Amino acid sequence: MENLENKIINNRMAFNSAEPADGHFDRFMKKLDRLGRLRKYSLPYYLKVAGLLVFVSISSILIYQLAVNRYYERNIYSFGKLSPEYREVEDYFIHTINTKYNDLQKIDLKDRTQKEMVIKEMKELDKVYRNLSKELKNDPNNERLINAMIKHYQLKLDILNEMTDQLMKIKNNISNNNQNESKDI
Repeated sequence: MENLENKIINNRMAFNSAEPADGHFDRFMKKLDRLGRLRKYSLPYYLKVAGLLVFVSISSILIYQLAVNRYYERNIYSFGKLSPEYREVEDYFIHTINTKYNDLQKIDLKDRTQKEMVIKEMKELDKVYRNLSKELKNDPNNERLINAMIKHYQLKLDILNEMTDQLMKIKNNISNNNQNESKDI
């Protein structure tokens, strides 16, 4: 191996003196073009801009959600933070209430006043819960506050159940009346 390196070093000028024939580089580029290796794949400008906008939008949504969650966790103190058993109770109520609330939102009525009243009532109950959570943050071992928060969830769930049932009855009565009116005598 050493012998080969010495020959290359000693005859460097002889190796570098020969230039390729005229048109060599042109022929080489044509062969590369035929093979497709020289093609540059680039996205059009508007796709690059669209990709950047999607990235920025998703990033800002994620950052906003993170900020809202941190704000919510900082300002709302829940009894679920006190023990795993309380966490399980709180998760059950939150999940059930959210499910019932979504069911309530799906009910389609022509007169939206009933639904708006329920939503207003839920907002009022949320204000009560925030006040309870502030008190619990100051006194985390107060069993009366924990029981009040659990009763708050129970009350909220009862109200949602009752209102969902009533709105469904109203919707069914309206649809029955419409069916009866459309029948010929």
